[in-house]
Amino acid sequence: MSLLDNIFNGPGYSVEDIQNMDIFENLRKTFIKKMGFNYDKDTINNIREKMANLSKVEINQAMVSLLSFHEASEKMINACQNIVNELSGNEILIQRRANTIFNVPGKDERRQWPHYELMSGISPHTFVIWAPFHDLDDNGGVYYVKQDQSYEIIKKEETKGLVNGPDILNMMNDHAPLKLKYGQVVVFNPFILHGNVEFNSSKARIACSVRFQSKNKPLMQKNSDFFKLYKTN
Repeated sequence: MSLLDNIFNGPGYSVEDIQNMDIFENLRKTFIKKMGFNYDKDTINNIREKMANLSKVEINQAMVSLLSFHEASEKMINACQNIVNELSGNEILIQRRANTIFNVPGKDERRQWPHYELMSGISPHTFVIWAPFHDLDDNGGVYYVKQDQSYEIIKKEETKGLVNGPDILNMMNDHAPLKLKYGQVVVFNPFILHGNVEFNSSKARIACSVRFQSKNKPLMQKNSDFFKLYKTN
């Protein structure tokens, strides 16, 4: 099944290979530098082990240090240009500041509640690319609920006048996060329910995500304060 079929007619998400690994490796290298680590001495797994032991305050400080990482969105888009062009063309709107996410192992640590992108004012024409900075061979990744099941749950909640009610929150442990290799991304549409669960590991999960859409499609609440105009080659 092609990317377009997967996104529009299939499960609503697809695992794809990064087209330009040189750009993506540069993105990871820049992230490591901004975090204050030595790229030549610290392997990504060393860094993940150190981050797994950070306090919540230290994690927040790390997130603040990444606010100046403005080039992350463009690097992600350029590394995955084939995906972006197929879904939205080469004249697009991209998220001004890509999200760099740390998921720390252990009970009661940071979890991403089940949600879909439309809940935060994202246009139905927006897509998301999500990529780990390392292999994901444990449950530290993200689970995705297939499109038909996501629709069914969302419609059920709508009839009850709910958003993220018990039908969604109680499903967290029913889905296994995807396993990915470094160099793979997940691209998905804004109707797909997704989230993460508690996991046991000696290492934190580090990933980056960016949102994009065609410049010719309408926006919703997330407007030009959130997006910027960009043109791929």
